[in-house]
Amino acid sequence: MAPNVKNGYRQSNALKNGPFAATLSGVPEMVIMRPSIVCCALSLFCAVAPVRAQRQDASGFHVVAFTTGATVMSVSSINSLLTAANFAGLSTDGISYGLTAHYAFGRALLGVDAGHVTFGEEGLNNGRTDDLNANQLLGTAGYAIYSSKQAIIYPQLGVGIGQFDVTLRDRNGGAKASPSQPTFAEVAQNPGSTTTLSGSHLLFGVGAGADFLVTRGTGDVGVVFGIRGGALLSPNRTTWKADGRDVLAGPDASAQGPFLRVVIGIGGR
Repeated sequence: MAPNVKNGYRQSNALKNGPFAATLSGVPEMVIMRPSIVCCALSLFCAVAPVRAQRQDASGFHVVAFTTGATVMSVSSINSLLTAANFAGLSTDGISYGLTAHYAFGRALLGVDAGHVTFGEEGLNNGRTDDLNANQLLGTAGYAIYSSKQAIIYPQLGVGIGQFDVTLRDRNGGAKASPSQPTFAEVAQNPGSTTTLSGSHLLFGVGAGADFLVTRGTGDVGVVFGIRGGALLSPNRTTWKADGRDVLAGPDASAQGPFLRVVIGIGGR
């Protein structure tokens, strides 16, 4: 069998040096090129894959910011009692300002929202004036339905407490309502020189927000500009107090209504 092996070897050399030499010489080149192409493809995939993952799965960013904007509150039930006591009706449009913050856990956003709303002072020629102020404190939860390095868009829910004050003033003074548990109408008729009626209630928030993070270079911390919009809702009846006394037969009103706010602060990942 040894001669056959040698003959086979000679035959292989003959083929290699024969007319098929050009064809066979190209085979090693293809074998060498294929690993190179595969390596290049793997390198390209490894470079692109993190970018695609970052674009699709980027987390939200943390925010601490100042907010201001407009809020609308329905006060018709309060105004019907105030006008009957010779007070001007309260304004329904208020200016809000406060603080908002959230911490990002991936795309989940957990935070807090605190705000104060002032509706201004109203008055009549009889020397009686009134004004309305409201406060809200809510815990919030949102989820970034869109997230990139510079921006997030998210729906948001909130739950907390709301409180608002109706302050009545009479320049002529006089006695205040005497019962230990006066009605709202009795307090409005006899407020003395000044009386503040306070209402408190449970408060829910439904809305959405968009935040834009502006950083220097490749940094992860910068200035945040944003917008918030939605509505505040109160499912339960308001509890009224004045000068530490419970007030009976109060109007069914609360610090609820639509809002729109702009946001500016700091943020980062």
